Amino acid sequence: MTYSIIIRDPEKNHFGIAVATKHLAVGSRVPFLEAGVGAVATQSATNPYLGLKGLASLRSGEPIESALGSAIAADDNPESRQLHGLDKSGNFWAWTGTNAQSWAGHIGAKNVSVAGNFLAGPGVLKACMESLQFSTDRSLESRLLQALFAGEEAGGDIRGRQSAALITIRDQPFPWCNLRVDDNPDPLVELIRLFEEFKKPYYQNFISPIR
Repeated sequence: MTYSIIIRDPEKNHFGIAVATKHLAVGSRVPFLEAGVGAVATQSATNPYLGLKGLASLRSGEPIESALGSAIAADDNPESRQLHGLDKSGNFWAWTGTNAQSWAGHIGAKNVSVAGNFLAGPGVLKACMESLQFSTDRSLESRLLQALFAGEEAGGDIRGRQSAALITIRDQPFPWCNLRVDDNPDPLVELIRLFEEFKKPYYQNFISPIR
């Protein structure tokens, strides 16, 4: 039901997740991030406990493959799940179960992980990856939004559009950017509108760390 993008800033160790789907309120169930620890997305037949377990294992120092692999191994329906993430070193690991709805798959590289199901084809993930490769001089938020649109232009979710989310985390134990579009006929356009509001001085002052 989803395609999601996870990236890490290798210089600052900041993380971000963007996700879009034809489903209500995708931002409430898919993305999990923790400052200095990592970022995980759980989708297909979404099990939020996989995100929580994955982050807990990463927090304890487990490698990403062990942290997410052990979470999937303990799941009661692993072949219906899709799980991917990055650790604090930018290493990625991903799982796409055999029952994830076609087209489903994942790709990744250092500091980047992309996965999806119910997609128009592998070109959706490839488009997201190519977008990220050519946007390294921009903010995490801008890169993620650009990659979401690239995936949409490549076909996106074959069922259509409904919700999207953009979350980034820096050094605080709460998100820096936390934008959700829960139910909208064109959620990516609405997400762009929210991001433009997010960048305005009044809101940047509002979320600036208390010193």
